[in-house]
Amino acid sequence: MSAGSHIPIRMCIGCGKRGKKEELIRVRKASSQVSDNLNPLEGRGVYLCPDLACLRTAQKKARRNAFMEPADLDALRARIPFKRET
Repeated sequence: MSAGSHIPIRMCIGCGKRGKKEELIRVRKASSQVSDNLNPLEGRGVYLCPDLACLRTAQKKARRNAFMEPADLDALRARIPFKRET
């Protein structure tokens, strides 16, 4: 395997599916500010599929997880064009 052939794979925190890094939306929390691929910030982050169902599942998980607040994900929904649920 050559050095340039590695494809980073990440997992969506909503549905658990794995996908290419560039196909998912990276969300980082930095001092109560949610960021995305359009406005990058350093630090730890999570990945989401660009799908409303995944965002809703992530919001439910956020109630049990200290990383994200449900309100932060609501703000993200307003900024990112998520696909509609099918």
